[in-house]
Amino acid sequence: MTSIFMVVLIGLLINIPSLIPVLFLKKVSRNIKVSIAIRIFILNIFLVFSLVTLTNSITEKYSTFPLWVTLMAVVCFGILLISTISYIRKFLSIGISRAIILSSFMIVYVVRVQSVFADRINGGYTINGSSAVWTFFFMLACLLAYLSCAGKKNFSGTYTSSVNNQVHPYKTNKEYEMQSQIDYDIAIKGRSVLSDPTLSIIEQKRYRDALEEKEKDTF
Repeated sequence: MTSIFMVVLIGLLINIPSLIPVLFLKKVSRNIKVSIAIRIFILNIFLVFSLVTLTNSITEKYSTFPLWVTLMAVVCFGILLISTISYIRKFLSIGISRAIILSSFMIVYVVRVQSVFADRINGGYTINGSSAVWTFFFMLACLLAYLSCAGKKNFSGTYTSSVNNQVHPYKTNKEYEMQSQIDYDIAIKGRSVLSDPTLSIIEQKRYRDALEEKEKDTF
């Protein structure tokens, strides 16, 4: 019982470095940083638990974990991934949200390279069935996280209202649009482009910067 407790404790402790990306967040309050860090820490726990149970169930003839444990770990990870990203997207843009989640996942992977790829018989490192399965599901988790970060929620943390959605059902997000498209919108609409209530903070900033640059060129 003591050995199991120590394994769990060590597993929790080596997940702490995965919180480093949160320290680099700016323009968010300390309470929000702490909340994000706690959510990512719990998410990474279930990420590792899912990888361990899946790898063991696939590569071992007699799995250490019952099937229901593996399924529970995967389902819990999926639920936590969605809820964590939904919370982070209230305060961070798509790009920063992806950077925080994926860099945290990569740290989790890097700190476990020794245990995943270690050759316990001959020493050194090797690629075997377990390490290949572990890496495959880890990359799958990263892909899911990357795709999940793209949502309809604005950088400011508010959903576009249902009225605005009805008026502009096909409005495209200009946060990462090419600069030529921003310049085209300004050439057509002028300063009235800023009166669009559906613009996010990032979109407003891009239009203001482009307008200021255009005014400077005029003078």
